[in-house]
Formats: sequence, structure tokens, C-alpha cells
Amino acid sequence: MRWFVSSLLVFRALLGCTSAAPTGDTPVVPEETPAETPSAQQPGGSCPIAKLRFTQATGCLSDGSLEFCVPKEDRQLLERLHNLVPELRKSGGGSGRAGCDTERETLYFFDTRPDHECVGDTDALTDAAWEKVCRIAAESAIPRIVPTWYE
Repeated sequence: MRWFVSSLLVFRALLGCTSAAPTGDTPVVPEETPAETPSAQQPGGSCPIAKLRFTQATGCLSDGSLEFCVPKEDRQLLERLHNLVPELRKSGGGSGRAGCDTERETLYFFDTRPDHECVGDTDALTDAAWEKVCRIAAESAIPRIVPTWYE
């Protein structure tokens, strides 16, 4: 019985060491997840960056567009996307880098033109283009958005 009580006291002491409140001027800073970092923010919420295979700083590093799959039967989603990006382009077929299931999904392209969506001569997306990408990624039916690379 003494061994059990002694073990329990040692356990409590160790537990107290790991969960003790900070003292003095030791700051407590919660860890941030990538979606909570300031660079991942967009007006009205955070960007679902887990769906993106690029960052805002590298969004224009591609062969001129970003691509994603849209379910063929989801006309409301397609309407929302076209309202957001009127110049959205539909693929003539194929699964693309986004890996669309061509029986159920259609490949779409969001062009990244150097004079409009990209910041000068950099590989970065403008804030306005990044916001559009984040809004596309926020759609639950869009599994991922990837840079276009032609072979």
C-alpha cells in the first residue's frame, strides 16, 4: 500500500511540474496552426491552405494558371465560381495536375496573368487574387488547388 501511495505522490508531483501555471514574466503563447498565421488570412476568415499546393508568395510560379476540379452536377457551385472569377476556364478534357475524376468532375483553370493576378515580376499572387483562391478553396466540393505545369 505504501508503494502505491508513494507512486501516486510522485505521479502528482510530476504532473504538477508539467501543468504548473507560468510564474513571473514568462509569456504564454499558444501555438498557431498554418491556417491561423497572418499570411494565411483573408478578409472575413482564414484561408484553407491545406487544400493549396502553393502559398501566396509562390502562387504565380506555374505555367500560367492554377487548376482544380469541380463536380459536373454542381451548377450552383459553378455559378458561384463564375461570379467570383468570370474568366474561369474549363478544360477540354483530362484530369490535369489536380487529378480530376473525369467521369464526375471537370477541370477548371484560374489564370495567373503577370499583369493582373501576379505582383510585378515576382512569383507572388496579388492580395485580390489570393482572396479569390482562398474563396475557391473554401468550397467544400473543391478538394485541392494546384499550379498548372505542362509537359
